[in-house]
Amino acid sequence: MNGIKKNSRITTLTALFDAAALALSLLAAYRIRFSTGVIPVQGMAPDIGRYLHLLLVVVPVHLAFFRAAGLYRSSRQIRRIEEIFVVIKAVTYAVILLTAASFFYRDFSYSRVYLLILWFFSILFVSFTRYALIEWEYHRKVHKKELTRVLVVGVNRNARSFIRWARSNPHYGHEIIGILSREPGLVGKHLEGVAILGAADQTESFMSHLKPDQLVVLESSFGREAIMDLVVACEDRLMDFRVAADFYGLMSRSIAVDNISTVPLLGFKPLPLDDSWNRAIKRIFDIAASLTLLVLSAPFWMLAIGLIKWDDNGPFFYMQERVGRDGRVFKLLKFRTMKVDAEKETGPVWARSNDNRRTRVGHFLRRWNLDELPQILNVLRGEMSLVGPRPERPHFVRQFRENIPRYMARHRIKSGITGWAQVHGLRGNTSIRERIKYDLYYMENWSLFLDLEILFMTFFAYKNAY
Repeated sequence: MNGIKKNSRITTLTALFDAAALALSLLAAYRIRFSTGVIPVQGMAPDIGRYLHLLLVVVPVHLAFFRAAGLYRSSRQIRRIEEIFVVIKAVTYAVILLTAASFFYRDFSYSRVYLLILWFFSILFVSFTRYALIEWEYHRKVHKKELTRVLVVGVNRNARSFIRWARSNPHYGHEIIGILSREPGLVGKHLEGVAILGAADQTESFMSHLKPDQLVVLESSFGREAIMDLVVACEDRLMDFRVAADFYGLMSRSIAVDNISTVPLLGFKPLPLDDSWNRAIKRIFDIAASLTLLVLSAPFWMLAIGLIKWDDNGPFFYMQERVGRDGRVFKLLKFRTMKVDAEKETGPVWARSNDNRRTRVGHFLRRWNLDELPQILNVLRGEMSLVGPRPERPHFVRQFRENIPRYMARHRIKSGITGWAQVHGLRGNTSIRERIKYDLYYMENWSLFLDLEILFMTFFAYKNAY
């Protein structure tokens, strides 16, 4: 079965499961609202037939919102918890629309409480059935009952990364059957344990012989005509085709195509946090979580302030200019961990291991990331978020924007106290280029659950903390 048929089957099966879950939700909501006595009913309970007719509206409306939210894309390369978050958002939109429509429908007055219960059960049942379906699909792929056989063209860091990903994520079902190289001397060798079978200019011959399900071109030196020839060859064989979208060595998952007249134009999709709904959710979460953290950490604040004053009698807060969203400069707050006027002679420099500018109390605070706690106030003031790319000082930003491609893209969202790069050990004097890849990944794949995951990982991320 080729990739197109596989994807069509999965999409159809998912939609049928969703419809069944929604029908079950409608019946469960009716029973809870009118039959169990949990919620008092004035007079006689309405005929269930009235509510069964809602299936003709509820199911299509929900499925339309699911489709608009991308829940029927064939790709399963999304964390299950993220998919549930998207389901919650899509169901919420659908129920809001249904509630609004019920105000204008005059033939029958539907219970608003019923619609609220329907919202809860729709999220519960759709999430459960989707989780079960994904687990079933993953099980088949892990046990090699349904694999996508992939032929890779290119021997480089992208190919190495792709092979490692396929090996560490067997539930996505990608089996790398071989690699082709533009360098004849590499034929017969291996990359990450996968054989380099032949030369890249023999790709069509290997496609005919091996009959892969997918061709992945990761070789950046292919010209436009060569790429087009491979696209045509894949279409002729009903084979899936992929090519790396690599901009200045930084991978992006947010490529979009706009058609202006007959001209297709490549560009970047809007970020999740460009959406006002997502920004509002993130801001509400930031405020609620920051206030909670502020209350819980208040005793430690008093202890830290006392120790800093006892250590050298200097100021307990340290304010430093940092560059945040849209390039705006703000004053970042930290507990002081360095000697007073530590940069008077050196100017702005990176903190380093065994830094002799650090105070005794500062060593402890930095080791356990506790010097960052005052940034909760930056979050409450709206200058930062709990999670996001770490803000840099203007001095370093001026350097990096000249030397690091796409560096300024990280300033499209608010800076964070912690981030995706930091929980993977990229903090302090580590590679800026590597950090940018993690920052861009976070920006392009943001969800509230990803923020929760990063916050949880932060408690165990002490690498490079000095």
